[in-house]
Amino acid sequence: MSKPKFISENLALVGNGSLIVDIGEVLNIGELKVKPVDPQIKDSNAGSDIAMWGEDNNFPQQVIEMAELSTEIPTMLDWKARLLIGKGVVAMERYFDTEKKKYLYRDIQDDDIDMFLTDTTTKRYFYEAATDFVWFANIFPELIKSKDGNSIAYIGTQDASFCRWQKMDEKGKVKYCYVNANFPDAKAADKETTKIDVIDPYDFEKVESVRKGKDRYIYPVSSPSPGKIYYQLAHWNGFITSTWAEISRMVPKSKTAMMKQLLSAKYILQIPFSYWPSAYKDWAKLSPEEQTAIKKAKVKEINDQLTGVEASGRTILSEVGYDPQTGKEIPGWKITPIEKAIQGGENLEDSREASQHLMRALDLDPTLVGDSPGKNMGSGSGSDKRVAFNAKVALLNPHRELLLEPLYFIAEYNGWKAKYPRLEFKFIEVELETLDKGKTSKEVIN
Repeated sequence: MSKPKFISENLALVGNGSLIVDIGEVLNIGELKVKPVDPQIKDSNAGSDIAMWGEDNNFPQQVIEMAELSTEIPTMLDWKARLLIGKGVVAMERYFDTEKKKYLYRDIQDDDIDMFLTDTTTKRYFYEAATDFVWFANIFPELIKSKDGNSIAYIGTQDASFCRWQKMDEKGKVKYCYVNANFPDAKAADKETTKIDVIDPYDFEKVESVRKGKDRYIYPVSSPSPGKIYYQLAHWNGFITSTWAEISRMVPKSKTAMMKQLLSAKYILQIPFSYWPSAYKDWAKLSPEEQTAIKKAKVKEINDQLTGVEASGRTILSEVGYDPQTGKEIPGWKITPIEKAIQGGENLEDSREASQHLMRALDLDPTLVGDSPGKNMGSGSGSDKRVAFNAKVALLNPHRELLLEPLYFIAEYNGWKAKYPRLEFKFIEVELETLDKGKTSKEVIN
């Protein structure tokens, strides 16, 4: 029996030279000489297999509870999530245009890829992943194999607030994710806890490891934040830890308290200080407690006179005198309409300032989501909105690439990357244009 004879790196003669076999070019970016370093932290929660998310393992639950007290935070976060996912994802092939001297993209017509991207579960993944990303900066995508194990057939997300990582092993690796809707009270050994294997995103052999492994995996995705090991921190979290979140909650509380006291009143009766010594000859000799008791009795007398079914139409007698020397009015009882005495805008500037700090923390241009509450409101012109929107979309790519990372893993596992070596996933986006171009928007690929 003859042996194959290689005439080049990719060509071989077999069958005594009667057949040339082209084994094809293997595209490889190179083997790593050493593996990336995984930083480890000292275990400060001995006895538990779960890495704590927050001091009491309830950080996401605290964020949700705080945000639900706000009229702005949930809506603004949802706005950011919807902006992030655009109008969906398509598969594109990158190529170099020799005439234009730059890289361009053309669509890939592949039924398998298209069916996966347009599946309702995949579409739901992007919305749910974007939501967890803007809320917590951590996403827990779940990948499930097909029955024969030859492809990844499903991508979804486990709610970030229900997920906790297992502590690192001696090599700094996180092997499992614990999913339970009862955190922070849940334990790893609880029957309600689902233990799911975790893909190491830094492992160059992760595709083969998953191919040989379990049927279900969590692919960790997070936004980088300095000094964090297990769970990254959303950039807007400073609004919570600062006093601005508290201020934004205090304003409606104080306004509500004021409205409860004054809403039923139509007038304010002002009694001058000079009334009391003129009405009570021994006023100066009375103790502060006795003076207060007289004032309260007078309030009760006025209240009894003005309230009740039979009190309709009654008035208060208030005598007014004039100084004979100066001709000026001597202060007497004064009745002032409530709407003139209290304008009701005392806290609006505080509310507005807190809202502006929130928009800065969320990196939102006020022209896009509407100006903050308060006086002198304005949302900007149409051109301001167009420029702000297009500028915001232009900066979304790093965050969008994080959402797409599990999809690139699936493309490699399912063989799409081998079939289309220059495969890239792109978001369909709306770009606002000026009216002088005959239309207000156009679809672009980002």
